[in-house]
Amino acid sequence: MTSQIIPKTLPCFVISLQQDTERQEHMHRQLDALGLHAEFVPAVNGSKLSPADWSQYDRERTLQIYGVEMMPNEIGCFLSHYRLYERVVRENLPVALIMEDDLEIRSEFPLVLADLLKAEHPRWAVVRFESQRGRVINPKTHRDRGVTVQTLREGELVKLKIHVLGLGAYLISLDGARRMLAHGRKIFMPIDQTMDRFWENGIEPYIVRPLQVRQRPELTSRIGTRAYERRRKVSWSVKLQRRLQRMRDSLNKRAYWLFH
Repeated sequence: MTSQIIPKTLPCFVISLQQDTERQEHMHRQLDALGLHAEFVPAVNGSKLSPADWSQYDRERTLQIYGVEMMPNEIGCFLSHYRLYERVVRENLPVALIMEDDLEIRSEFPLVLADLLKAEHPRWAVVRFESQRGRVINPKTHRDRGVTVQTLREGELVKLKIHVLGLGAYLISLDGARRMLAHGRKIFMPIDQTMDRFWENGIEPYIVRPLQVRQRPELTSRIGTRAYERRRKVSWSVKLQRRLQRMRDSLNKRAYWLFH
């Protein structure tokens, strides 16, 4: 039954390191149960980045905006998503579903996808189904809750004015992929935070509530965690640059919403 809900033409991709067979099997079981058919795409291994991969990394801008050097696995994760955006544009795909391999997916996800895909001219470039940000997961203010723009059979499509943080699963349109390709030619922060810079890339934040996926808590992130000492050792000039950048970003965000 669920296999008839989602258009068979919807391209679905799961990003996974080739050696993570347990994660892949878990995703296969979930997707089969939901009637979703996905192509598993090898992730870029951060420990095996090529000189060409490193050439896309903008260290100076990273320190200015992100405030600390990116870890190799963060760059690998960025490239894994970015190369799928290239594919969306190369193959002229109107929309694609992109997922990571450490997810728990709600049973109503196919209905949510079907409702979102009904619109002939959707207003969104990207719809995200997962977040790592507390204010998004458990909103306590009107600003955190956002504005409902579409009622779905199993939830609602919500437009936010705050960062989402997280790319566990999301729909991306052809326009969204083009915008991310243009904005991410040089890597300067993690891929989800790059997408969150809506005042620069024009990708306004949309989510579905309730959030449709969550990361499996028993699985550790393949990106890893940055040692606290590394951020402490950042020079005072870099910290000052980042503080000034955050002030500029805050002003630019306000200006964006004022004119949009």
